[in-house]
Amino acid sequence: MKRFCKSFCYAVKGIASCLATQRNMRVHFCAAFYVLMFMRFYDLSAAQRTVIYLTIGLVIAFEALNTAIEAAIDLITEEKKPLAGLSKDAAAGATLVMAVTAVAVGITLFWDTKAFSEIYEFFCNNIFALAMLAVSAVVWIIIICLPLKDTKDCNKINKKDIEKEN
Repeated sequence: MKRFCKSFCYAVKGIASCLATQRNMRVHFCAAFYVLMFMRFYDLSAAQRTVIYLTIGLVIAFEALNTAIEAAIDLITEEKKPLAGLSKDAAAGATLVMAVTAVAVGITLFWDTKAFSEIYEFFCNNIFALAMLAVSAVVWIIIICLPLKDTKDCNKINKKDIEKEN
């Protein structure tokens, strides 16, 4: 059971590392935050909500896999090799395809002028909610723009963890 629980800690650590080193991961989390927040204004079926949850999960998973592939290649070689570049580009391309797909899903499910009017009215009539929306936007801009940790620092940390376990 202890190993099982540890695996969740490693997974959370992996996501935290991605957030610390990858600006795109921060952008994906920001987009997910607002999608989940604005979903309440739409009359979505359970199937539509499921599609949204799966899409968010897939975008974040693709970004994490892209980061893992890039880190593994950087760990193997520092030289510029065509196959290494192809692997990194293909992983980034897969992430881009998933992100564009997410945008298409979002447009399909959220493009509703009636809901836009409801959202507008809600924020016009609720100054506190409008202020919180503005604050959240500023906080997300700061989070996205924070300096990124160097992935080489993460490699040093991970090597120390491996040495401790052995």
